[in-house]
Amino acid sequence: MGFQIQHNWQIAQNHNITYGFDYRNVSAENVTRNLEDGTETENYDDSIGQGAVFAKYLVDVTPDVRLNLGLRQDFNSLINGSVTSPAVGARWNLAETTTLRANYIRNFRVPTLFNLFSNSPFAQGNPDLKAERGNSFDIGMDQQLGDIGLLRLTFFNNTITDNIAYDNVNLTYENIGKVRTNGIELALNLQLARNFYFSGNYTLNDPKILESSNPAEVDRELRFAGADSINLGLSYENPQGWYAGILMHSLGSYPTNNTNTESLPGYTTFDFKLRVPVNENLALNGSVENVFDQRFQLFPGFPDAGRIVQIGMNYKF
Repeated sequence: MGFQIQHNWQIAQNHNITYGFDYRNVSAENVTRNLEDGTETENYDDSIGQGAVFAKYLVDVTPDVRLNLGLRQDFNSLINGSVTSPAVGARWNLAETTTLRANYIRNFRVPTLFNLFSNSPFAQGNPDLKAERGNSFDIGMDQQLGDIGLLRLTFFNNTITDNIAYDNVNLTYENIGKVRTNGIELALNLQLARNFYFSGNYTLNDPKILESSNPAEVDRELRFAGADSINLGLSYENPQGWYAGILMHSLGSYPTNNTNTESLPGYTTFDFKLRVPVNENLALNGSVENVFDQRFQLFPGFPDAGRIVQIGMNYKF
């Protein structure tokens, strides 16, 4: 449960400030019941309180250059004191159809109650986990392609200290000293013809462990995090509400441990989605996920669900 109070103040035509306060409390109780004898075991019953004050200042330096400055002060029941997270961003309309952008933010994330206190057979909580802290920045370009599309290219870098990761050997969660992720994202959206659209994106991901209590993990790839991915889509959608789309998702191989001695192969799946308007208020929809019933594992020993068929309806009133 939580709440947020926020105020937006237009100081001048090209100056805007947003500031406020937010607070939330996450409470969770986990109990295991033995169905044979009816006994119950409480695994955890705890709560995390999180509050913050924040402000964001937006200014149009010129008609083509916009800056935003942000500051957030977090207060958390799991740590002593508070954490300050600044952020800064810039956008420059280099030409009528070309925009350059850059952003920086200081990261802060606390472990979840499940990370801390879980008592399941596949994940034991670690109450000694530290909060993640780090720095992230990205720089990119947006290029409009006439009236038919948009091309976006982004380079990103994230450096996280005390990265919270699942230890699939000891079946618990741990802090990894320092992880740095470099990557590139490329996205393209096109209108091929009237009511026909193409979308695609590619992400190149390279998360390296820079510091660890296990020397064998240093300079290795962080497990379950380094897969490159490709998403492609071809769709038809008209103003009357008809929609049909074919979507492809392809994930590259990735290691399952931090020493990179084992890995899972990549896979490619196709989905089909359909929406049929019956009238102004009612629409039928359906989908077939993993059309060709491709078998794969996201985690060792846990196979996917195979082909999934769903049918539903939406009604507005």
